[in-house]
Amino acid sequence: MYKLYTDKQETFECDLFLEGADLKQSSARLIVESEDLTLMFKGTIDDKGNCKVPIKKLKGLMGENTTGDIKLEVIAEDTLIEPWQSDFVVSTAKKVTVEVKSQKEEKPQIKEVLSKPQVKIKSVKNYSNPINEMVKVLKENGMTLSKVLKNKKKIVPVLENYSNKVNYKGGTTKFIKKVINELAKN
Repeated sequence: MYKLYTDKQETFECDLFLEGADLKQSSARLIVESEDLTLMFKGTIDDKGNCKVPIKKLKGLMGENTTGDIKLEVIAEDTLIEPWQSDFVVSTAKKVTVEVKSQKEEKPQIKEVLSKPQVKIKSVKNYSNPINEMVKVLKENGMTLSKVLKNKKKIVPVLENYSNKVNYKGGTTKFIKKVINELAKN
C-alpha cells in the first residue's frame, strides 16, 4: 500500500522502460482516486526513462486514513499506458501524542512520533518472473524469434539492461538465453 501525506510534499519516482515510442514525446501523470475525489499530478520523464511526479501536501483535500487507488499513466506519443497501480492510504508524517506523567506537573510531557520516512520507488513493476515479463513485452511489440535474432545487436543491450535492472540472479547471459528459449517455444 502506497502512503500519501497530509503534511508533507513528496516525489513519486520510477524508472520507465519504453519501447516503440520516443521518451521525449512522452509524458507522465499520477492519478489519485478516493471515493469522493480524484486528483492528478503531472510529472516528467527524462531521456533515460527516469520518471518523477511531485505530490503536494494533501491537507484540506484528503483527510488522514483516506484510502483509494493510485496509478501512473504514461502518454507515449498518442497511446495511454497504465504501467503501475496500487492502493493508497493518507497519513500524517508528524504526529504528537501527550502522555501525562503525574497530575502535579504543570506541563505535560510531550512525545513526538514520526512515521518512517517514505521510500522512493525506483522500480514499479513486480518482477516476479522477469523472463516471462520480457517475452510478453517482446511479443506485444511484434518481436518473433527470427526478428530478435535478426536484430540482436539492438535487442541484446535492451535485454542486458533489463536483466541488470531486475538483478537477475542467474546473470545476464543466462537471462538472455532463457528469454530466447522461451520466445522459441511460442
